[in-house]
Amino acid sequence: MSNIFASAIATDEPIDLFERKNGETGVPNGVSNDLPLQTNSFYSNLLVENQDCAVWTHPYSVWNNKKDKRFGLGLYLARTSDRVFGEGDPAEYFTHPVGEQKLVLSSSDFKEEPEFSLRDLSKFAATARFSSKSEKDCHLDCPLVQGMGFVTGVYSNCIPKISSSIGFKSIDGDKSPRLGTNKYKIELEDGTQWFLYVTLSNEDSVKLALKGKNDIIAEKSVDGVFQLCFASDVDSKHYDSAAGCYAKNASIEASVDGDKCSYSLKLNTEGKLNSNSALFFALPHHVAAFDSDTKNKATSLKLPTTTKGEAVGVLLNKITMEEKLTMKDVAWDPATTIEGKKANFSDNALKAIKAAAQEEADKDVSTELDGDSMYFSGKILAKYAIVLSVCHNVLKDDGLTDKLLQKMKDALDRFKSNKQKYPLFYDTAFKGIVSLATENEDFGNGHYNDHHFHWGYHIQAAAITAFVDQERGGKWTDEVKPWVTSLVRDIANPSSDDKHFPVFRAFDFYNGHSWAKGLYASADGKDEESSSEDYNHAYALKLWGKVVKDENIERRADLMLAIMSRSMNSYFLMADDNKVQPLEFIGNKVTGILFENKAHHTTYFGTNEEYIQGIHMIPISPVSSFIRKPEFVKQEWEQKLKSLVGDLDDGWRGILMLNAALFDPDTAWKFFSSSDFNKKHLDDGQSKTWSLAYCAGVGASS
Repeated sequence: MSNIFASAIATDEPIDLFERKNGETGVPNGVSNDLPLQTNSFYSNLLVENQDCAVWTHPYSVWNNKKDKRFGLGLYLARTSDRVFGEGDPAEYFTHPVGEQKLVLSSSDFKEEPEFSLRDLSKFAATARFSSKSEKDCHLDCPLVQGMGFVTGVYSNCIPKISSSIGFKSIDGDKSPRLGTNKYKIELEDGTQWFLYVTLSNEDSVKLALKGKNDIIAEKSVDGVFQLCFASDVDSKHYDSAAGCYAKNASIEASVDGDKCSYSLKLNTEGKLNSNSALFFALPHHVAAFDSDTKNKATSLKLPTTTKGEAVGVLLNKITMEEKLTMKDVAWDPATTIEGKKANFSDNALKAIKAAAQEEADKDVSTELDGDSMYFSGKILAKYAIVLSVCHNVLKDDGLTDKLLQKMKDALDRFKSNKQKYPLFYDTAFKGIVSLATENEDFGNGHYNDHHFHWGYHIQAAAITAFVDQERGGKWTDEVKPWVTSLVRDIANPSSDDKHFPVFRAFDFYNGHSWAKGLYASADGKDEESSSEDYNHAYALKLWGKVVKDENIERRADLMLAIMSRSMNSYFLMADDNKVQPLEFIGNKVTGILFENKAHHTTYFGTNEEYIQGIHMIPISPVSSFIRKPEFVKQEWEQKLKSLVGDLDDGWRGILMLNAALFDPDTAWKFFSSSDFNKKHLDDGQSKTWSLAYCAGVGASS
């Protein structure tokens, strides 16, 4: 079986439609932009502003420490006892300290702030280098890889120093795990304990000594590997087994067999070790999907993460998960996971759907799109594309289909010709397609915010339009393909063979979902607000892959959807039996904004409950029921929404009511088919046509 990540979608230059120039954010000194740069990756905080905000590899957070002249890589492990909750029951938020200098990998050669650079950048990894400005060829390399078992410093011609603002209580030698690797146990003044493993080159040796309360310093310059890890209550044999080895990079591969997909995160390692494997920390959604070999290599070693529950240590260089592609056969039509339900397009239902479609197909789509936002225009395009799909697939009405098909082609022509208010261009600095809208416009699109949301809607609209056109014997797909392919490459390029776009800009195959925040420094790390628009972008990719008959695009999207079905219900959507997020928080039902360091039950645009819950619903699509499971939606409805929905008098009411169809399609149908239904209860991305078609398509009695 072939690797679905092996081949690039394309490798040619971005199309001439997009002007070439630098975007608003410049690449910092010490970072090469010869290759595409990850704008939404876990380490992207190190690419912006002062390059000193933390990044989360899980379970550790690390940062470029500049405080108190403790120059080097700061590191921290947030214990559950360090967690801070906001007010309320359930708590409004939970968070953890940042920037606390528990430990800093440093050098006594760093008498002034060292030069900082990032090297060996990839989707899953980067190496932070600290170079002395006074000592020639003296530098400290710290490879940062998601899930890394140790925080590692590779010293070259430097005097190693480990510092702490907390203060050291003791450092004691411990039994060495192997010849050439020495082990120490460190206790801080706050009572936390850490292990230090030292592996030197050429069988060298070095003595370490406390200097005052805040520094441990080596006696001389060395070439070697210093590794720190939190000393958990579990026996340290698993650390001992992997000590001396460290991950330098990682990659992903996957193969599909029918409706089953096996995907692996492969570590590229360096250094000496006892076992044949490095130590990798897996997140709960990984653990739940382990194949048998990986499950057998899982250890008893567990450490807390900030917002992803408890991580499990695994002694393997290749961690493999298995997912069933439950959405493999889902495409254009409504689908549900409600047991016993199936489509019920009765004569009454078809009559109501057609009446709505006739009205909405008469709308002036192009005029409605005359705005300044790629996000809002994408929502509107997708809305009418879905109406088109209903006209063709459900109503089978040639007249309505042909009328709206032409309107969709005309509307999309504005974007595929790049003639919208803020055209897109190719950013030659970070290498990606961004909007000319400035920093404070269109949700930060120009800084790579939300591209998977924005492009997802456009790709979905183009895919549906192209499909219907193909069904009608047209060749419009060929006309729109170069533009759509460019958007797909910008957010979902699978291979480093494509030198013009980063690999999977948004989707994080370690965390199991995308990050929406682009090139903005954030003390709490990357974040995502709308879990539903995340999986909608994967659904859009799936549809596009189907239209252009690119099975790898389609299968990668199926895998992303399967992973998100698991991860969203672990981290974002909190059913009553959620075992990952804190008990004090799960009563919120949705996280709100999920950061790497905190979860905050709010939105960026307001604190109304319907905003917070609803942003995790839009848009309701054929894949929604596979992620927003009926049991969860029912709990959310009864605990959060039922009491407030009747008081809403805007588009959020329609959003919440269509969401109710995920567990109770009859109630939703009655709302949308009522004779006194008010169109102001439709969000600008929601149509009455689809709302009715979805309810009937998932079994509403009509």
